[in-house]
This record gives sequence, C-alpha cells and structure tokens, in this order.
Amino acid sequence: MKRTQWMAAGTAVAAVLLLGAARWPQAAVVTVTVSARCAGPNTTQVTVQPWNVHIRQGDQLRWVLNANANSDDIEITPKETSGWPFASRNPVLGTKELPARTPRMLANARGTYKYNIALTCQSGNNPPDRVVIDPDVIVD
Repeated sequence: MKRTQWMAAGTAVAAVLLLGAARWPQAAVVTVTVSARCAGPNTTQVTVQPWNVHIRQGDQLRWVLNANANSDDIEITPKETSGWPFASRNPVLGTKELPARTPRMLANARGTYKYNIALTCQSGNNPPDRVVIDPDVIVD
C-alpha cells in the first residue's frame, strides 16, 4: 500500500472512530448547591438548588456546601437503601472544602430516588441546630 493510500485509510478510520464516539454522551458531574443560614435556635433556613435534580444514566452527583453556609459539613443518605441508583448505600460525606460526591451509578437506574441531606447549623452563641431535608434525584 502506498503512503497516500495508507494516509487516506487512516483518515477514514479516524473519522469513523470520531463519529462513533459522538453517539455516546459523556457522563457528567451534576452539582447540587446547599446553603444553611441560622437565625437562632430551630430557625435554620436551608436552600437546595436544584431541589429535584435530573441526571442521566452514568452521571455523578456532587453536593457543594455554600461557602457562606453556617455549617461545616454535609451528609447525604438514601431514604431507602434498596432504592438508590449508586453503587454504595453508605452515607456520602462532604465539607465546604471537599464536596460530597456519589460513587459510580448502577446500570439501569432510571427512576426517582428520595434522599436526605443532613447538616448541623451553628451561628454565634446559639445552640447547634441539626437539620434533615429530603429532596429527590431523578434519573432520566
């Protein structure tokens, strides 16, 4: 095979590989932002954005604790351990510096999954306020 024929064949193979790769979307890391503001005992305001997070099969989730939150750590747990789309049912822990991040997703995980976000809010001399909220993960 002549050099020009080899180069043409190599270009065709590369084009086929690129077209094939375009059909399979890459897994994404989807971010959920959590903030907690303590105004006093039992008066914590928590925001979760988005509340119902939509992800695709194979994606990962990452919970970021807002830098201005009156909490230093966060804990993510499934409400039902038998119904959780990720490989580990153990709590997912995070801090402001190191966000909580899910392990790999199980195959065929489509559905809606309820989970808890737990954190302890502390502001000034007020007693700590333990907060648990329950948003959803929706795997499309």
